[in-house]
Amino acid sequence: RADATLGPVLAKNVEFETMDLEHISGKFDTVFCIDVMIHYPDEKLEEMIKHLSSVAERRMIITFAPYTLALGLLKQIGSLFPGPSKATRAYLHKESDVVNILKKLGWSVKRTDFISSKFYFSKIIEVTK
Repeated sequence: RADATLGPVLAKNVEFETMDLEHISGKFDTVFCIDVMIHYPDEKLEEMIKHLSSVAERRMIITFAPYTLALGLLKQIGSLFPGPSKATRAYLHKESDVVNILKKLGWSVKRTDFISSKFYFSKIIEVTK
């Protein structure tokens, strides 16, 4: 697919790597962090975004579970019932918090969108330097 999109010469320069967020190192043109921030509480959010920012040179694409009144309420209701499967363990983050951290680190929001299906809600954000 890279050959068809970029042409065979540029496609040879594309490399994908999968790494643990807390141990990622090196420098990358673009960093994707998809469905990872749900595992980090607000207290660690800025630290994780700073770490991603330190390895991204030009662009980052991040998804996170957005805090909304409706999702926050559903999480609270689920926590009233016994058993771990009744309430999501996903950490919800306010979009304004994520954006403010990114801007403080010198990133500009290029675009955002909301991703949803029956049981999946996520916010995707692309930022550039």
